Amino acid sequence: MGLDVLLYDKNDKRIGTYEITESLHNEIFNTKKLWRSYQELRKISEYYRSDEEYEGQTLIELINDLKRYKMFISENKQEEYQEFINEISHPFIHKINIVGD
Repeated sequence: MGLDVLLYDKNDKRIGTYEITESLHNEIFNTKKLWRSYQELRKISEYYRSDEEYEGQTLIELINDLKRYKMFISENKQEEYQEFINEISHPFIHKINIVGD
């Protein structure tokens, strides 16, 4: 089971859910990569202990971290990784909550 990303609109109404698969999470946080340098991204590095909320500027910073980090993602995970960025970048998304098991 992956991490659940709960998507909220500007009225704090939950409008969807997206899953970061375990395999994508493992790809992002591979020990050989430099993910610790990305302040917002590293907050979700602990797979079973993640419970992070991103709203406003922190959401923008997470999206920017993900975009800058994309060059470290292997070719076979690029599409899934970009889909995650797209999901949380929609203009109607005001807040996300990323929760682990």
